[in-house]
Amino acid sequence: MESWYIYNPLLGVTNIRKIEISADECIENVLQEIEGRISKGCSGSIEEIENLILQSQSESDNHPQTFGPFGKIKQLYLICNWETLGEGLLDGFDDLEGLYVRTNSSLRSIERGFFRNKSNLKKVAINNCKLELEPGMLKGMPNLKELDLSRNQIEELPVGLLTDVPDIETLTLAHNDIRSLLTKVFYGLPLLVNLDLSFNRLQGWNDEAFSYVNMLLHLNISNNAIKELTPASFKRLNSLVTLNLDGNYLESLEKDSFIGLPRLDHLSVNNNKLQEIDTYTFDAIRKLKVLLLENNEISIFGPEVFHNLGKVEFFTCNRNSTPKLELDTFKGFSGVTTLHLTNMNIETLDEDWCSGLYSVTDLDLSQNRLTHLPPYAFRCAKALTKLNLRDNLIETVDTRTFDTVFNLQHLDLSNNKLRQVPSNSYDNLCSVLTLNLAHNLIVSLNPLSLIAFRGLNKLDLSYNQIEIIEPDAFLANHKLVSLSVSFGCVKAATSWIASTNLVDGAKKPGSAIHLPEQLRNLARIEFDSCGMTHVDIDCNLNTSTVAKLVDDSKTDAWTTKTDDDIAQVKQSITHFIH
Repeated sequence: MESWYIYNPLLGVTNIRKIEISADECIENVLQEIEGRISKGCSGSIEEIENLILQSQSESDNHPQTFGPFGKIKQLYLICNWETLGEGLLDGFDDLEGLYVRTNSSLRSIERGFFRNKSNLKKVAINNCKLELEPGMLKGMPNLKELDLSRNQIEELPVGLLTDVPDIETLTLAHNDIRSLLTKVFYGLPLLVNLDLSFNRLQGWNDEAFSYVNMLLHLNISNNAIKELTPASFKRLNSLVTLNLDGNYLESLEKDSFIGLPRLDHLSVNNNKLQEIDTYTFDAIRKLKVLLLENNEISIFGPEVFHNLGKVEFFTCNRNSTPKLELDTFKGFSGVTTLHLTNMNIETLDEDWCSGLYSVTDLDLSQNRLTHLPPYAFRCAKALTKLNLRDNLIETVDTRTFDTVFNLQHLDLSNNKLRQVPSNSYDNLCSVLTLNLAHNLIVSLNPLSLIAFRGLNKLDLSYNQIEIIEPDAFLANHKLVSLSVSFGCVKAATSWIASTNLVDGAKKPGSAIHLPEQLRNLARIEFDSCGMTHVDIDCNLNTSTVAKLVDDSKTDAWTTKTDDDIAQVKQSITHFIH
């Protein structure tokens, strides 16, 4: 636990309060919400206090004497409405390591000399003010490592402002009004590693601002107004590992856009207006591992766009509009393990469209407009373990579609228009553990329906309109642990209940019900009939079960049922109860 002390000069030192912050809490978040913390009186020596929160609403407290009683402060958090932080205010705080000024809309300036002789100061965070920046105001902190000036309505960074803090490693300037970067504005920051310029108003990019910034690894310029990248925009930042360009107005990526970034590992260009990507755009960033292109306007990928990206492991292109994935589109993605292509209006998959995706294990094609899965659609994706095809319009699946997915474990085909359970040429999809076929048009299950899924643990057939489940429908599914089924009518539901001996086995509430041999491993069954009844059955590994049938007669679904329907359901309930 770390102790912080709250001091209000108006109340005097005798009313100093203490709060405790645990090691797993973010100190900065806690300091912004201290009013809700439980505090207690200060029992120790004031001179020994190291972490101080100063609360003041009076300009008369803005002088060095306010801090007179404290001599060993290491962390200082100011909550005040002062317009200026004056020269000499912190004199005597030679051990100060961190300074935080939050939510002071009155603060306009920091006088030269405010940071005088603060050689131990490592972090400064001044946020939610209206700072006017001037060269020299940061002088006195030669060992500063982290500077956060976010949310200060800053419109321009003056050249020379940062030369007095040459050891800065992390600089945060997010949520300001910066429209441009002056040449050499970051000059003299050879150790800068992290730079955050997100949520500003940058309309262009000035590479000359980064003279001698040789160690920058992470650059965030998301949510600005950048419309284009000039050739070799980042040529001076050859150490860059991550680049975030999300939320700008980029319409295209040219072939020279990323020249000079040989070490780039993570590139994010989500939420732009990309329509076109040049064939050679990514040629200079061959070490890339993560590529994000979500929510753009890309309608087609050229055949060679990704041809040199063999080290990419994670690629998402969700929420674009690419109706057709053609042969060799992703041929260069030999190292991709995760590929997400959701909500892209994809209507057609070419046979062998996934040529080159030899390493993909997680493929998401959900929320598209696919109506048919062609033969060998996943022939090259032999490492595939998870396939998501939910929320399409799939009516048919070729029997050869899944012939080569020998490692597939999770298959989601929910919310489509399937009328039967898909299979493959060999009736062998025994690697599949979970199969989701909810919200389809399946009306019957016969002994061959699920024969390919001999290793199945979990099966979801809810929200179909099943009329018939034949007695041996689950004959091959001895490993089934969880089953959800929806029936198309009351008769179908009660018929299946009777065929599994669930009704006859229950002679009184809570009695054990013995499942048939083919369902002996079930731990849970959930089924309903037309929304009128819902059966939730908990089973144990000894093949006995406790069954609960819930009478939903109060629901709206009953308004469309006849008296005979209701009588049948109530008769089933009576079997369970009596």
